[in-house]
Amino acid sequence: EKLASLLLDFLNSKRNIKIYGNMSSDRNKRVPTISFTVKNKKSSDIPIQIDKYNIGIRYGDFYARRLIEDLNLSEKDGIVRVSMVHYNKLEEVENLIDKLDHIIS
Repeated sequence: EKLASLLLDFLNSKRNIKIYGNMSSDRNKRVPTISFTVKNKKSSDIPIQIDKYNIGIRYGDFYARRLIEDLNLSEKDGIVRVSMVHYNKLEEVENLIDKLDHIIS
């Protein structure tokens, strides 16, 4: 919850970010897999820039092609997805946020 909350708070603070799914980090309402798009950027551009920092995030339709099409996100190459699990650390999420802040601003 702490990790998801940190990332969601950051993403919600950006006007050019649209988050898909529940906005809460409450573990009873969502898992810490967060999907988003950045206005005026292709989703495929974000992970490529983050990869050079050895941070693994991905983009695409994640086997939900029809949903991506229905949301008119095909031209953006789908969504960006960040998945966090029990072995991720707060410092890793803070590092991701720092790198994202430079890329999406």
